[in-house]
Amino acid sequence: MKRALLCLMALATLVACDKKEVNPEPKPEPKPEKNGINIMVDQERLTAYQVIYSIYPEDKDAYFYCDVMSKTRFETANLDEVKAEFDTALRNYAQMTESTYEEVCEQMLFKGDQVEFLSNAGYRENTDFVIYAFYWDENTGVEEFFSTEFRTPAHVDSTENVAIEFSGVDPYEMTVTCTPTTGVEEYYYYFAETSKVEAMLAELEDKNAYMSYQAMNMGIKYTGEQTLSQKGLKPETSYTALIMLIDKSGNRAQTSAAQTTEAVQQNARVESELFETLLGEWTGVQTVSDGYAEPMVHEFSVNIVASVEDYDYDYRANNQLVALVDGWCNVGYYSVTDLVEYEIEDPELKWGPKWTLDIAEGDVVTIDGYARYSVVGWMFFGDCFMLSADYASQSVTVDTTMSVTVSEDGNTLTIASPVANCYPSMVYNFEGFGWMAYYYGASEIVLTRK
Repeated sequence: MKRALLCLMALATLVACDKKEVNPEPKPEPKPEKNGINIMVDQERLTAYQVIYSIYPEDKDAYFYCDVMSKTRFETANLDEVKAEFDTALRNYAQMTESTYEEVCEQMLFKGDQVEFLSNAGYRENTDFVIYAFYWDENTGVEEFFSTEFRTPAHVDSTENVAIEFSGVDPYEMTVTCTPTTGVEEYYYYFAETSKVEAMLAELEDKNAYMSYQAMNMGIKYTGEQTLSQKGLKPETSYTALIMLIDKSGNRAQTSAAQTTEAVQQNARVESELFETLLGEWTGVQTVSDGYAEPMVHEFSVNIVASVEDYDYDYRANNQLVALVDGWCNVGYYSVTDLVEYEIEDPELKWGPKWTLDIAEGDVVTIDGYARYSVVGWMFFGDCFMLSADYASQSVTVDTTMSVTVSEDGNTLTIASPVANCYPSMVYNFEGFGWMAYYYGASEIVLTRK
């Protein structure tokens, strides 16, 4: 009996083991311990407008996100929303650049120690800020973050300076020379009509906002002495060069200087039959390229007129005609009235495309290539000009005059550049990068009377 009971117990144990192996009970896995992220602020180099900090993650192989917020904003921030927005930005950027998500994370997130990271835009004096960081997991929210606080000191005016000098001033251009003192680390240069500079500064929320962030939004960053050519200006107009400098201690200062362009000198009146015979409608042809596609032949319409109804300017008094151009470089013509209807600011300065034809003694016809007369100004990159450009090297020349050759029968006009391998092109000034062609000419422009 005892032996039978032992056998029964052994059988029961065997059955239990079999059942356990077939349907094992899940064991809860221990949660991995979170690695910390240590954030250290360099208090010695903290100023009203910059902070230098270092980040030391314990997990050197994990991506992490880091940013700075004012303490007031951080106390109400939802880090899950911050992470979700940045994750969306990462995925959109990956799609735009045809990259993988992992490749974009490599570019946009942090990994490993980040030593002496400089953050110097958007800060204010006597303000509490929070530097925060969290490890990046694309599949979850922010489970844990790490942070440290700092308070910016009061604003201290830098004792350094950038001297501003003007030279070569005429109705349409000037040269600005900027000379920093030895203690200047870098400076941001902004140049515009004085009225626009004053309006921009007046719209800012306080006197130090330009030094805090707007200079970096509006200006071009330079170091050392710079000689800057400002072209495409308006006659008898005041322009301001506005500079925000950062010295080697991180303190800042703001300086500016203004200069007015000269008046246009009235030319002696030129008598020529061309003021009458060139009037009328023409068909234009030119081979052009946007710099990416192979050059293609484009046709467009041109109407040469002595005056424009909705633009009060006496072309004849300046020995000029104006060509109203529709379709050159794939840009449609818009009059001043058209732009008013579209509520474009300063429409009288932006209408076009148009070419200003100068007629001199001896029936010499030219088109300016010094960026004096805007061809069109309503597009996103601002004023465009007809300048000489080389499609092969994608270089631009800003100091030539286009020749306009009139055929013997007066029914063909040929517009050409005097520079070897260059042709008339539609060009704009990309501030901080230089002159760039919206379309490169790859041939002369030929106009045939309709």
